[in-house]
Amino acid sequence: MTSPAPHRQAELPAAARDAVAAIEGDPAAPAKVLVVGGIGTGKSTVLAAVRAALRNAGRAVLSRPRQSGDPADAAVVVDDAHLLDGADLDRLTALVAESSATVVIATQPLAHDPALRALVTALERENPAVTLGSVPAVEVGRAAAATLGAAPAPEVVRLLTTVTAGLPFLLRPALAAVVDGAAAVRQAVRIGLIERLRRLDEPLLDTLLVASLSPELGPDDVAAALHMPPDAGLAAVDRARASGLLEPGYHPGFLRTLHDGIAQITGAARHHDIEVSLLCSQLELSTLTADLALRMAEHGLRDERLASALADLATRAGNDPVRSARLYRAAADAGATALSAQLADALALTGDCVTAGRLADELLTSQDPDERAAAVRISASIAMHDGSAAQALDLFRWLGPSQDALLSAAGTVAALAAGDGGTAGELAQTKSAGPPTSTARAARSLAEGLVLSLAEPYPVAVARLGQSLSSEPSRTEVTPDTPAALVTLAALHGGDPVRARSVIGRAVRGGGDDAIFVTHRHRLLSGWTHMQDGQLQAAAAAVPRPDAALHRRDALWAAALQTAIARRNGDSGAMQMHWFSAMEVLAEYSVDLFALLPLGELWVAAARLRQVERLQHTLDEAFGLLRALGDPVLWSVPLHWAGVHAGILANSPEAVAPHGQALTAASRDEHAQSGFAKALAMAGRTWLRVLANHVEVDEVTAASRALAQFGHTWDATRLAGQAALQTPDARVSQAMLQLARDLKQTVAAPDVPVESGPGRSAAEPTASVSRTQPASAQLSEREREVAELLLLGMPYRDIGAQLFISAKTVEHHVARIRRRLGAESRSEMLSMLRALLAPSG
Repeated sequence: MTSPAPHRQAELPAAARDAVAAIEGDPAAPAKVLVVGGIGTGKSTVLAAVRAALRNAGRAVLSRPRQSGDPADAAVVVDDAHLLDGADLDRLTALVAESSATVVIATQPLAHDPALRALVTALERENPAVTLGSVPAVEVGRAAAATLGAAPAPEVVRLLTTVTAGLPFLLRPALAAVVDGAAAVRQAVRIGLIERLRRLDEPLLDTLLVASLSPELGPDDVAAALHMPPDAGLAAVDRARASGLLEPGYHPGFLRTLHDGIAQITGAARHHDIEVSLLCSQLELSTLTADLALRMAEHGLRDERLASALADLATRAGNDPVRSARLYRAAADAGATALSAQLADALALTGDCVTAGRLADELLTSQDPDERAAAVRISASIAMHDGSAAQALDLFRWLGPSQDALLSAAGTVAALAAGDGGTAGELAQTKSAGPPTSTARAARSLAEGLVLSLAEPYPVAVARLGQSLSSEPSRTEVTPDTPAALVTLAALHGGDPVRARSVIGRAVRGGGDDAIFVTHRHRLLSGWTHMQDGQLQAAAAAVPRPDAALHRRDALWAAALQTAIARRNGDSGAMQMHWFSAMEVLAEYSVDLFALLPLGELWVAAARLRQVERLQHTLDEAFGLLRALGDPVLWSVPLHWAGVHAGILANSPEAVAPHGQALTAASRDEHAQSGFAKALAMAGRTWLRVLANHVEVDEVTAASRALAQFGHTWDATRLAGQAALQTPDARVSQAMLQLARDLKQTVAAPDVPVESGPGRSAAEPTASVSRTQPASAQLSEREREVAELLLLGMPYRDIGAQLFISAKTVEHHVARIRRRLGAESRSEMLSMLRALLAPSG
């Protein structure tokens, strides 16, 4: 008996080694073996090894069905059995039934050849089939290691597996080129594939050309495209699938390489004719899918029918802005005209505002008034997104009054943002020429509600604004701002945290991550509501990832939100870093009515950093904008509150006075009826009295609870903590600390990330969210007292004065707390302390 050659076993496909070894071990014994696989999977290599083993043992070997006159004990080893006719296949099937016969067959897995199926079934009754196909990634890695002489990098294995689909006949040239880099590997695979494809007949090539376009194409589709009878189409697709080149698990890149290789062999004219025929048949059958239409457009097919189909598919993909933009772009490439506005909308929604803006600018000179109006809306929306409300307003002024409700509402938003209340009022009153659809009614409600916010009490304005949310927001058209964002802003300015959280929460949950134009906007506003309420972990979760490409409006809000979180965390280093980042954005930003909240937060931080003069010009512009709008109470109160804080931090009573007076005047405005203004005015007066060491328990309690009621819980706890520090009476101090704890408890439980930003997991924002607290995190009574005062934002010196210990001792306590918690940074320690000191249940 001849022992198998080691090198031969190593060259065989792994799936066939046991079967070949069995024959080599006892070549005289009868054997029934079926080898199944597609093109280039190693069938012939296996059969060559079998023949060699049998012949080395002295047995006669036939490479065809046995005929009369052949030795009775001759082994039959037949390759490519799928090419035999029915009579030969029947003889082989009969031979398998002979117990003494040795029959080894290799074939492609045709599913619709009755004679071949009978032979396969007979052999499978004897032994399981040896199935050859793609080489697994582990084997690819081993082969690459043998070639390179060292373990390959994971990306090398992925490259080889992806471009070759694991097919052995392509792995060989790919491995030979692997040392020369990815480009060389792809080129070697392309050449090897084309060489093998050249051996195939034209009907099979045509079938592969069609079937490689989409895995959803079946025999009827192929038959219709290639003008063949249904039976012939079924047989053609059966052959194509049996080749092993169209497995559904292959990477799309391999199928593109396959298609391009066939197109190169068949020629451009034949390729074009087949794709046009496929397009016609798919349109006739109403079965054209978006993926197939995109593939044909990407191949350069120019056809009015394809362009029309792509445009229709893009319209239906409105809920997926990225896909919609891709379809509109393909429609334009396929020859569609008058699609620039839709494409610009889709591109803007996905965040590609540069391309969208360029398309919109081209449409501004269109002769079609609808196209010009759409261009103005898109360009103005992008301008607002980039922090240029004045430019947005200029566009609407150039266009003039419009009888389209959506366009009038967009113009109203831009006019108010830029401080032109007169134009806003005119646009809001423009009569709509269209039918009173729900979308038109919502747009009118938005415009009228915004105008009402300039002079009417908050409840009146927000009731009208709320009606703009009754319609499903457009997912196909961009606007200067969304109804959800504007209603949330009005609620935040009006001290209505419940409505703000509700409205923006629904917008965040109902939006998709692909609509970049509004997604970051909504998430940042959600984070702002959490930040004002002292829920800093939830606020941090709303901040986009550092590598997110933000436009100026979102970048300003993100930097201001991070500044606010850092200030409330007592992290002066982070506050300074984010404040300077915000100032870089603000240098290119045209301050508008809807950016006053971040401006106010930056003002307070600037006072803390002694940098108010750098912000003074922007502040002057903001107050000038408010004056131009008539100093509306709703929109001006939060900025004056920021001014009070900034003056206090700057230890400048003269800086506090005008803003305190403005809050008092707003609180006494009988028409405005602003309970929020009253709460802020009272809190401002109380804060000044506290700093002057006049702490009245009832007064501080009332002011703090009023602040918390209007969504400023962090300010409320800070006021109570400041009162605890300023009073010399220990009992009053303890009462104030207890008040601060009570206020914190009202929002401690929800302080978790309710929504993660695009690409950010809910456990990512802060290390403390996901880290399990160690058992040693139990604080002593003194450490707990230090921690509570630390969370109120007090410096070490003030904490020491409160607890009658030195600042140095406080520092030692903080160091021990940080070690106990295992925190790696101050901000992490503060986050962990909030979780630790939050009430249970």
